[in-house]
Amino acid sequence: MKIRLDAVAVSSVLLTVAFLMLTPRMIVWALMTHQSRFRDRAFYPAPGIAWDQVVIPNYFAPLGTASLAIIAIGLVVTWAGYVKGARWTWFVVFVIVWVWAFPVCLFPWLYPWDSGNSVSETLRAALHGDWNARDFLKVVLAFLLMVLALVLPAKTFLLGRRGSLGRIGRANSGAPDEPT
Repeated sequence: MKIRLDAVAVSSVLLTVAFLMLTPRMIVWALMTHQSRFRDRAFYPAPGIAWDQVVIPNYFAPLGTASLAIIAIGLVVTWAGYVKGARWTWFVVFVIVWVWAFPVCLFPWLYPWDSGNSVSETLRAALHGDWNARDFLKVVLAFLLMVLALVLPAKTFLLGRRGSLGRIGRANSGAPDEPT
């Protein structure tokens, strides 16, 4: 298989790097199978739990497992069809970036659920060695790589390799072009 060095190939490499950057975090999430207990008054405690404790289920494990599946799908789509320039693969990657990566990976960092830290405070903490802030920077970098990988070949995918929007046929369907 001959890979051309164009915007689509560069975009495929950027997507691969971004997916692989997020993989260790999702593995950690998938391995979280324990539950947390917070001392609080429960109206109906589960059997075996003290009356003054509530069990909060951990939703990171299923989210991590589903995220690993989405990363695998993203890598397969990237290297099976995206490199070849199949139009449908750009839309699949678009959905992965904006329906999975943004809400699952980036949104929890942008909305301060439990702290009032601003982005500038987080960047300052990352420079001083705070590991939580460095995780934030890794997630932001991976998301920016994904967005860049979507924007770089947008003209190729939306207009086709020849640049004609109205052309109907197999010009960018993933099938090889017919010789003219």
